[in-house]
Amino acid sequence: MSGRRDIDGIACSIFRKEIEHLIEAGTVSASFTFVDSDLHMYPQELERVLAELIEPGCFLCYGQCHTRMKEQQDRGIITRVSGLNCCEILLGRADYRRLRAEGAFFLLPEWTMKWEHIFKELLGFSNRTLAAQFMNEMHKKFIYLDTGVAAVPHEALRDLAQYCSLPVEILPVDLTHLAEQINAAIKTRNAHDR
Repeated sequence: MSGRRDIDGIACSIFRKEIEHLIEAGTVSASFTFVDSDLHMYPQELERVLAELIEPGCFLCYGQCHTRMKEQQDRGIITRVSGLNCCEILLGRADYRRLRAEGAFFLLPEWTMKWEHIFKELLGFSNRTLAAQFMNEMHKKFIYLDTGVAAVPHEALRDLAQYCSLPVEILPVDLTHLAEQINAAIKTRNAHDR
């Protein structure tokens, strides 16, 4: 067995409230450090930050958010929850793929609260007309994943829907799949520690 770790898991801050809720409920038993979800927009910087944080035996609660993550996982350097991205980790593969096929652009609580920063600054959609044109070419609707740990930000959703000229659906999502993925990663990590 390896020595004591300061942290068990490293997670994207997109999951912070949900993971803290699972820990408080006793559904997940692990300590986490959280990394700013804005780094998703800068994969090389995300890779650098994660490389500094990763220590022997920890696991990641991340999708495949930088190019070398799958390679590191396949080589046994890291243990990671299963899922292409944060939405698939929350929904599961079948529901994620079905909703993507329907043209969904997913919104999670953390990003919805700072949608203007994300869309206007990070994605470069400072022009409302161009934002609406691009989003409507790629998507048919927004789906807000209501994880139940924060109030639904109706005003922010309305503003974003108007800005991008897309309808919004609110989809209640329980945290069962997220908890299962984290506990599976903990189990895999523990098996590697033996």
